[in-house]
Amino acid sequence: MRHTLYPWERAVRFDRGVLVGEVEPGEHKFPRHVVLHRVDLRPRSLTPAAQDVPTADGVLVRVTVVVRWVVSSATAFVVASAGPEAELYTAVQLALRGAVITRVHSAVDPERDAIAAEVLAAVGPRAAELGISVSEVAVRDVVMPGELRRAALAELVAASEGRAALERARGETAALRSLLNAARLAEEHPALLELRALQAASTVVVDRPARR
Repeated sequence: MRHTLYPWERAVRFDRGVLVGEVEPGEHKFPRHVVLHRVDLRPRSLTPAAQDVPTADGVLVRVTVVVRWVVSSATAFVVASAGPEAELYTAVQLALRGAVITRVHSAVDPERDAIAAEVLAAVGPRAAELGISVSEVAVRDVVMPGELRRAALAELVAASEGRAALERARGETAALRSLLNAARLAEEHPALLELRALQAASTVVVDRPARR
């Protein structure tokens, strides 16, 4: 039988159930008793479902990661497990849980990079057994419980209202200080009041009827 393998493929060859080796890209002709298991070597992404992980202080935090991986050994990918992608999925979930559970909830979001590095280091050995090389792990989402999100929003609103109240108080204080200074000047220099009265008396606005 003829088989054509594309540049991004490798095939694991079995002769009558016996592992023989890997077949490179190109056109090949084998007897009928030869079985080829094709493996795609192009990079792939894995995004496990978000999971609620308890933190060190007992808060359930929902975390999502993205994993970039590629098949590094076609033979191991075919032979080591019946479902290597499912095995990788489970390994990532367990590693993520282990990285988050040691932190308090307030440290999870700021330490995304550290968590991703821990997951990558924890997943690497099991991935290698499966013929997989994990090139990157990134924490995509960190979602706190609704109660904490509402509390954080209320804290922001309170802080904003506090700043506004402080600015109003500063304005009122400045106005009172100005009045106090004016009263002090009037007390020390009574002539200023007479001068102010003369200025007010001399400023007269007369409304004249419009000419027809």
